[in-house]
Amino acid sequence: MKIPPTLLTLLLSVTVMGAEPLAPITELKFTWVDPDDAAVAEIRQVGEDAITFVGNRLIRETSQVLAKQTAEDAIDVLHLKNLTLPAPATGKPHITSVKRTSLLVRSVANAPDNADLAALISIQKEMMDGNSPPKVLVQHVPAAGSVPEEWRVYRPISVMSSCVVCHGPTDTLLPSVKTKLEKLYPEDKAVNYSVYQWRGVIRVSVAAAPAKKP
Repeated sequence: MKIPPTLLTLLLSVTVMGAEPLAPITELKFTWVDPDDAAVAEIRQVGEDAITFVGNRLIRETSQVLAKQTAEDAIDVLHLKNLTLPAPATGKPHITSVKRTSLLVRSVANAPDNADLAALISIQKEMMDGNSPPKVLVQHVPAAGSVPEEWRVYRPISVMSSCVVCHGPTDTLLPSVKTKLEKLYPEDKAVNYSVYQWRGVIRVSVAAAPAKKP
């Protein structure tokens, strides 16, 4: 699971999946956590429930929007741009943010930081070794200065059939879609995917439940 620093450095310095080398990334201290550790069971559950919710919403939204709008117009509203995080339950871990990221991002705003990148490379390595991707990954990011402690829960996502309308081979994209993408995302690398290909991850950041008073 853990990527050696030398391998991580090597993968950062070369072309990844046919893309240009990744831009500089935010550096965070983090550690891998065994997803099956009972100590993080509640955090993992909250994270996975949120990822399932977001994933289902993405699929449903894409199908509904494309049924009513052209692919070109749908680009402006797809991908849960107005997603509201669930309200935290008292005394329970709660979601602080949701992110979709990949080795090949469309928007630079979704670029991975070093902890995200380690998760992505870990998944890619498993697949390159002929293994199934892990169902879930968990990281712990300790508090640092004004930045609070954070637990990260990741789940791999794949390309659905409706996704290739905007993420498929560039020679099959509608001219209007290509023009819109070039205008909105001039650094777009999230193309040339096929159905069911690994796309990236949904990452949910979780804050642990407050410590119980003695």
